Amino acid sequence: MAKYFLKQGWVKKPLENLKVECDLNISTDSIAAVFNVTEPTVRAVNTGFNQPVWQDSCVELFLSFDKKNYYNFEINCIGSILAQYGENRHNRKFINPQALELIKVSSTLGSKPFGIKESVTSYQIKIFIPKTVFIFDENPDLINVAGNIYKCADLSPTPHYMYLFEIKTEKPDFHRTEFFKGF
Repeated sequence: MAKYFLKQGWVKKPLENLKVECDLNISTDSIAAVFNVTEPTVRAVNTGFNQPVWQDSCVELFLSFDKKNYYNFEINCIGSILAQYGENRHNRKFINPQALELIKVSSTLGSKPFGIKESVTSYQIKIFIPKTVFIFDENPDLINVAGNIYKCADLSPTPHYMYLFEIKTEKPDFHRTEFFKGF
């Protein structure tokens, strides 16, 4: 298991009380991640599959087996999942709910929407993605996957964007495979 620390991006002055660690374990048949998050405010509104969870307090795994097409798994702080596949941010294909049900997610904040918490909050999200969820690849080589790890909260009272591997763009843009690296 590898431990990663995310950095704040696209800021003049970093937010206080914002910290994200990700323990990532990649095996031949699954990818597991444990995110330990502290943030100044927390938002949890979206529920169900393939909703706009990036608006909430959200962690994200972007993963590619060919450095061209990639999967984006976006999970808000109460475990709601958005997952897509494609070559760029446009014309992405949603991963169907039957496949998404195979992903195991648990959060110390529970699974019910609570709106906004206006106080410093620490929580943990555990994510387990079996190989069978990568439905657009016949036999993906999980061990040699490339990608990036993100944290965002677009509509939070304290919006922020974080990454593992730096993205050199003027504005936040997580859909940039040229900045993916191997784990």
